[in-house]
Amino acid sequence: MELDNLTGRIASLSPAKRALLEMKLKQMNVATSVRQTIPRRATSEPAPLSFAQERLWFLDQLEPESRAYNQPRLIRLKGVLDADALHKALDTVVARHEGLRTTFIRVTSTRCK
Repeated sequence: MELDNLTGRIASLSPAKRALLEMKLKQMNVATSVRQTIPRRATSEPAPLSFAQERLWFLDQLEPESRAYNQPRLIRLKGVLDADALHKALDTVVARHEGLRTTFIRVTSTRCK
């Protein structure tokens, strides 16, 4: 059974059935949170880069015009496009994923070490 299908089935359960399922899973010592979310950062201050982000930044500095990490895709849509619905869907995805709203600004230190 696919995880998406399982997640959908669990989400469609009544509150009573979901509580019963969670109780049974606890008895079996199984994690009950099928859909975990990453909490939003509490501050809007700059966050430190992860090791992977630092690596990508370094590689970009070595070869600025490289397309090594870009993966363009083309999708052909047939029929009438509801531009408003597409715009709302993309806005929802961007609002949900902080990484899509992330910008990287080079900060230089003026302190002497």
